[in-house]
Amino acid sequence: MRQHAMLLPRQLTSTKQRGFTLIELMLVAVLMGLVASAVLFTLDSAGPQKALKRQAQKMAALTELALDQATMTGRDYGLVMTSNSYRFVELFEQRWQPLNDTLLVEQELKDAQLVMSVDGFLWSPHQRDFSSSNLFEEREVDLELDQKERAHIPQVLILSSGELTPFKVDFQLNNQADFSLSQQQQSYRVRLNADTLGMVSVVVAANE
Repeated sequence: MRQHAMLLPRQLTSTKQRGFTLIELMLVAVLMGLVASAVLFTLDSAGPQKALKRQAQKMAALTELALDQATMTGRDYGLVMTSNSYRFVELFEQRWQPLNDTLLVEQELKDAQLVMSVDGFLWSPHQRDFSSSNLFEEREVDLELDQKERAHIPQVLILSSGELTPFKVDFQLNNQADFSLSQQQQSYRVRLNADTLGMVSVVVAANE
């Protein structure tokens, strides 16, 4: 009986120690889960901004490529933009037409929208409409061809001389996207700047 009495406190102490260790493990597991969730939430919330920046960088790279090709081939290109897409066109026989190029294809923006502003073009500051009818005023009027060309008139000229219409494009997240935007995401902007010498840069206009 004495042996049993002596063993009982030890058994209770051992049981208490095992129980305390189990609680510790559970707390550690919970904390690890909370940390993992926070990390995933941070990555998910930053995902749209990173994707937006990549789209701006891609447009900058394609614009530089178009300028290089125009200079090397002696052809004049243009850039046509909408609120959620952009594409390159070519001036052929004094008419704008779609550019047939495997790299400079139309780009549809996902969950993003463009806001563009075009500065005066240095070689012709008064020129605000880059339709071929305005570029070649001495040409005979052809209303049918003018109508067909209308969809391909660019807002930006990319010339074989190496000159570029100075312009700025703000990339912002589309409020109509499937995901809900935080206040920080709604104010997030990525700006593409291009000057007349063909220098193209991308800057973040809001904190990442």
